[in-house]
Amino acid sequence: MHRNAQRLLRPCLACLERTAARIPPGQHQRTNSSTFLLGSTSSTTGNASLSSRFSTSATSQVIRAMTLDDLDDGSLASPNNTRSQGRHTTTPSLLSSSSIDNEAEEAQQELRTPFFDPAVIPPEQIKQYRALADTITTSSTLQEHERLIAVYRSIADDPLLLQQMQPKDFMQAMNSCRDMYRVIPRMRHILTEFEKSRQQHNHHETLLPEMYDIMLKAFVKLSDFRSASNMIEEMKRKKAMRFGTSTYHVMLDLCKHERDLGRARRLLKEMREHKVEVTSATYLLMMSICGRAKNPKMAREYFDEMPLLGLDTDVSHYNALLNAYAHSKDMRGADEVFEMMAEDGIPADQYTYAAMVKTLKATDRHGDPAALIKAMKENGTVANVKILSVFGMDPIGIMEDCKANKVEMKVGDFNTLIVRALRSNQFAKIPTIMQEMQARGLRPDVVTFTAMVDANIKMGKYPEAREVFRAMEQANIQPDVIAYSAMIAGALSHSSVQESIGILKDMIDDGLLPNRHTFNSLLSATVGEMGSDGLVIIRRTMDALGIKPDRRSFNAILSSHALEGDMDKVRETLDDMSRTRVEPDALTYSILISGYLQNGDLRYSMEWYYKMIEGGFKPAPFVMNNLMSALHGSGQGQQVLMLWREMGRLRIRKNQRSYEILFEICDEFGLDDQRAEIEEEFKTFLVHNFE
Repeated sequence: MHRNAQRLLRPCLACLERTAARIPPGQHQRTNSSTFLLGSTSSTTGNASLSSRFSTSATSQVIRAMTLDDLDDGSLASPNNTRSQGRHTTTPSLLSSSSIDNEAEEAQQELRTPFFDPAVIPPEQIKQYRALADTITTSSTLQEHERLIAVYRSIADDPLLLQQMQPKDFMQAMNSCRDMYRVIPRMRHILTEFEKSRQQHNHHETLLPEMYDIMLKAFVKLSDFRSASNMIEEMKRKKAMRFGTSTYHVMLDLCKHERDLGRARRLLKEMREHKVEVTSATYLLMMSICGRAKNPKMAREYFDEMPLLGLDTDVSHYNALLNAYAHSKDMRGADEVFEMMAEDGIPADQYTYAAMVKTLKATDRHGDPAALIKAMKENGTVANVKILSVFGMDPIGIMEDCKANKVEMKVGDFNTLIVRALRSNQFAKIPTIMQEMQARGLRPDVVTFTAMVDANIKMGKYPEAREVFRAMEQANIQPDVIAYSAMIAGALSHSSVQESIGILKDMIDDGLLPNRHTFNSLLSATVGEMGSDGLVIIRRTMDALGIKPDRRSFNAILSSHALEGDMDKVRETLDDMSRTRVEPDALTYSILISGYLQNGDLRYSMEWYYKMIEGGFKPAPFVMNNLMSALHGSGQGQQVLMLWREMGRLRIRKNQRSYEILFEICDEFGLDDQRAEIEEEFKTFLVHNFE
């Protein structure tokens, strides 16, 4: 991570620590007044029945069996495996271990390359290092890669030997540590040594982007898109740096994550202007970005352009185009692509059928998927996890179907089932899925662990979530930004602010930057406790890190200022919200109405009420009750009656407090002609709510 980013985060951490010190032990939930402003937070009481059906001890046992014990039998996934792998075939990249150590290429290498000069005779230690690297090119054991890093460290710590290492040697070391715990600090260290070596050889005028690309891919794999963007900016500032295809592919991957088609098009134009090689993989990324942006027309243009440039297409390009139509719910376009595949002799695979089923369901053609699956089986294609998930099948049912049909299931497939069970609150099924995963000899990855952490937190079992998180470290699996953010949110909800700060520090030590979700969790948990100065520090930190706040961020800040009675800061925050182009929502208006009421300003409260109605938002019952109580206290009985009628017109659910306020108004202002109507309505309310 940038040293600058670490410097920016220091005042933020100090501010959070001061806040934690002010909160009494055990008092980590929001105060009543903050709940009043923000509305109720997610509670674990609603999941009590789910929690009772879920065996935490069984899950913990499975986790131990699948992580700690498996370290002894060399079942660690290959370092080349990532969270999601492409299905297209491309020319091997210099970033993969296999391509770096391509024996045929090196044996016949006669010309000097930027990565390796065979004419340079290395000392014996470096020869041994390279020999070891050759032996573990296809190794899947963590121990072998740890051994290589240890040998590398013994060389790199010797200044004389460090000078004689070549770029390929550094790249091999970076690739070997990319699936290890604390991967980013390790890579940073190696990258610093590489730059030092280049300077000693006076080669700093020709920097190699491929070295940095390895680390960029590590950031993307760990979902740290902010650090990846920061590193790209750092690379741009190096005048001698010339971006290659792989660097542009990482930047396009970031556009895919952000659904930023405009920036992706500018990058493709830049590649052409700088005469950077554009490959079939480049176009696959562009088509995928078009799909995410729901622009199938543009995806089709890129697809049709490929043959004109002499670029080959395969099934993955057809699937990307098909998915673009699926995202846009365009059945006609999807049918055209499906027919085109048959005409071009491209055999459909499971991903093709999954996209077709998704499109059929999105366009409410529920009778057609069964016919499509029948045709698929007739063609000898068996439904996999992807297809069965689109059908909405139960996770256990999907697993049993795949088992019965002898469908190969990988770690990613089991992760899909775990996430499906998590999203449908079927927590009790997760241990069964993990046991089947273990039976197949598969080792869980960071996605598996993160899903388990999230499941335990949602059930209110934070100690169990902490146990799962610690098991990741013991299994030498680097937690990603999503896992850290989930743990920080869990600690804030169920444990303490102090513990969440400790997790945030660990995240920063691991070289990862917090994202917007992380900051939102911190802001929400410290409403009413942070203080205006602390909020300013956090807001500036977000700006400095390039993290754009959203409604949740601003709502938490507005609540804190309103609780402190600092309405000037409330107005400044609203101006900030407007500059950032974040539109208010119902919660924003509720916070403003309640905040001005709490500070005795009924006029501004009513103004924000009318703006809320004009904006098309419906106030919550408690907001209406508070307004009616304030109007009652100021002697405006007719205004109370007007709001009462507004509740009926807007279909806002009235509660017992609403009726109590109206009866008090009728008694105090002598509204006997209205009382009979209100009493009759109250009787109906009692019948419907207390029968």
